[in-house]
Amino acid sequence: MNAIAQTVPEKRIGISHFPCQGQALNSEPLVLVHGWGADSQIWGQLPQLLSQWNNVITLDLPGFGCSSPIASYDLDSLLDWLQTALPKRSILMGLSLGGMLCEHFVARFTERSAGLITLSSNRQFVACENYTTAMPAADFKAFVRSWNADPTSCLNRFMGLQAQGDHHKRQLLRQLRSLDSAIDSQAADQLLRLLGELKSSPDRVNVPRLSMFGEHDALVPVVAAQGRSNVSIVSGAGHLPHLSAPAQLAEGVRGFIDGLRYRLDKPSVADSFGRAAPKYDSAAQLQHRIGEQMLIGIQGYPKAITDLGCGTGYHSIQLQQRFAEASVTGVDISPGMLAYARAKYPQSGLRWLCNDAENLSLASASQTLIFSNFALQWCERLDMLAAELFRVLADNGQLVFAVPGPRTLIELRQAWTAVDNRVHVNRFASLGQWQRALEKVGFRSVELDSTVVTEQHQSVRELLIELKNVGAHNNNAGKSSTMTGKQQLKALYNAYQQYLLPNGNLPATWEIISGSAVK
Repeated sequence: MNAIAQTVPEKRIGISHFPCQGQALNSEPLVLVHGWGADSQIWGQLPQLLSQWNNVITLDLPGFGCSSPIASYDLDSLLDWLQTALPKRSILMGLSLGGMLCEHFVARFTERSAGLITLSSNRQFVACENYTTAMPAADFKAFVRSWNADPTSCLNRFMGLQAQGDHHKRQLLRQLRSLDSAIDSQAADQLLRLLGELKSSPDRVNVPRLSMFGEHDALVPVVAAQGRSNVSIVSGAGHLPHLSAPAQLAEGVRGFIDGLRYRLDKPSVADSFGRAAPKYDSAAQLQHRIGEQMLIGIQGYPKAITDLGCGTGYHSIQLQQRFAEASVTGVDISPGMLAYARAKYPQSGLRWLCNDAENLSLASASQTLIFSNFALQWCERLDMLAAELFRVLADNGQLVFAVPGPRTLIELRQAWTAVDNRVHVNRFASLGQWQRALEKVGFRSVELDSTVVTEQHQSVRELLIELKNVGAHNNNAGKSSTMTGKQQLKALYNAYQQYLLPNGNLPATWEIISGSAVK
């Protein structure tokens, strides 16, 4: 049962550590921040489950559990407190009010967070005229009155609301009533007031995030998930899905943390392609063949063409030659690549633009063809990318593209697993993921195909040099920060030998996802 305590002057921060039981997926710890009405005991067995894959920390908010109250509970004071209490850098996971606080913390101190997970957390807890997918204001006012009248009775009612709608309601209620949370009455009072006032915007959060909801949550309706890009809904669960479906929720968190290792370091992408520019065309034979096949299949006579991820301009000049009446713009994220392209085609009349494909400075509805060959895989958020491509295209405009699929370099990926647990090979989206992303933003006639091509190399070293020369080596934020040593390379070469072909060559698989879509 929750114990309502009085403010004590001693300054303490309640932190519990759950060291990883194996090799951590991420170097940053996962910090769990609870919501209103309970301390960190509300997480149940989740910290132990998550510690199978990562270092986990649970944190008591001030005035809850083992953390002393603070003088003021306005948002700025709480964020200052979190800045002191949290590790230098972490992955944050917040429940309900805790999720809202974590979201504000990440928006203000982005460099302190590697990722954000919110659980049963709304943009605002209390509905208003402009945001109705939350608790009605009258219900919240009645709840505050019940807290003022009888805190213990109010907490019992709150337990019922958290369990309401859950398919394990009875067991969940018993579990909640067995908790022995310590709650300072003044802290709870002020945090409840803050809960009624707090508003947040997911758009302000510029780190990878996952939003998790219970399907039948009585406090945060599942419709609050609408408009969020990376959402997981736990079927049959109420406000506390981590207690009623801990294994399912833990697996979702595990997948998110694992994905953080593959977060692209875009400045590194731009730099590596810039360095590769002089050798790119001689090394990118496969990429050029695919691009030329795509050019043959383009329908109609586009008037405004963007070669997105133009690189050295190899296909930009081909597009200009085929569609002589069109204006052609070569767009690339790498200043080095664009400088090389300008120098190579000085009299072409081609326009060059240094842009990230997810944030183009092209006018809306200005392009009739977007051509992109082996470039869009360097975009992290397919939803954002698809929306941007849709915005830039005119009505009936075409998108024609090719990207590597998830089976690309599967031999190299598996050989590295025999060496260590670090990220060495970029991860690529599947055909289904591309299909869903394009259709979701409104593209029609989405026609995609997957083809597997096997290239052969005389040695692993030859393969690695080729990848370096096309700028396509590992550019993930989760890669090793140390140089690959001779012993590691020797182990890699040995592991790759299992794929040796009868002719003595080594295979390298490329899955090519190519196709088109129309706005």
